Amino acid sequence: MKTLLLYFSQTGNTEKVAKSIQDGIRDAEGLCDLIVLKEFDPALLAEYDLVGLGSPVFYYKEPFNVQDFIEGLPELNGQHWFVFCTHGNVIGNFFPSIIEKLKKKGALVIGFHNSYANITLPFYPRPSYTSGHPDLIDLEQARAFGRKIGKLSPQIKNQESELIDLSCPVSSEEWNQDSRMLTRETLEKILPKLSINPETCIQCRECEENCPVHGIDIEEDPPRIQTPCIYCWHCVNICPTLSIEADWEPLVRMAPANYSRYKKELDEVTERGEFRWLIDPELIDLNDPFYKQRQRETKTKK
Repeated sequence: MKTLLLYFSQTGNTEKVAKSIQDGIRDAEGLCDLIVLKEFDPALLAEYDLVGLGSPVFYYKEPFNVQDFIEGLPELNGQHWFVFCTHGNVIGNFFPSIIEKLKKKGALVIGFHNSYANITLPFYPRPSYTSGHPDLIDLEQARAFGRKIGKLSPQIKNQESELIDLSCPVSSEEWNQDSRMLTRETLEKILPKLSINPETCIQCRECEENCPVHGIDIEEDPPRIQTPCIYCWHCVNICPTLSIEADWEPLVRMAPANYSRYKKELDEVTERGEFRWLIDPELIDLNDPFYKQRQRETKTKK
């Protein structure tokens, strides 16, 4: 059996999980290629018996670039797929949303896996509630999933379809409502607008080269940014001179209310044995978001 693992990762968490799943599939004596999503040609899908698709969760569902990738797929004709993700406080509607889209393309989705991971939003603090994940336990769980899915696909091909279990984790309905509400059009209206400060930008091109949707061109006049955008804010977090600017304060003011909701969700999944606290949540300072932490670090270095 030949397996393909496609993944979208920015800070490396999803990549770590993908590599652990790959190790598990190889443990099950399967061939497994690991390819970054934006580097893969869908015309090559027919070469594989099983395909895994992984990404972080954005706005309680799959990121818009992942949605676009799925919409551009050819007819999959019953090809076996599985889905995995990394996420912060809330998994949201990720699995039902992405599974539905894959089924419309003709895929037979046979499994899923999720791992918690650190939050990387500039308007939220670090550490976050889920800091420290994925740890060695999470990665071993991902490897075990790889062994399981690597053995499951051949069994299903042998007419054992009753082995498919898609009772995937889904957050409470309030989060699923948020997932459906936060469309591209809505996010474009309500989220901060980014700009590049020409006085401090050193044109290192880090933002441009790492944008997953090629939404930045620093050589245009004025520099193009957020056209298009998936609102990951990765460019903000990696700019070495803090030259990508926005008014974050409205979102910072929302943090206490949002974190109260997150804590409730995490307490519920902790009771079910689906989450392990690795930090003391009482130590998190909601008035000290990541972008302010970076400002202080930059001043100290100077």
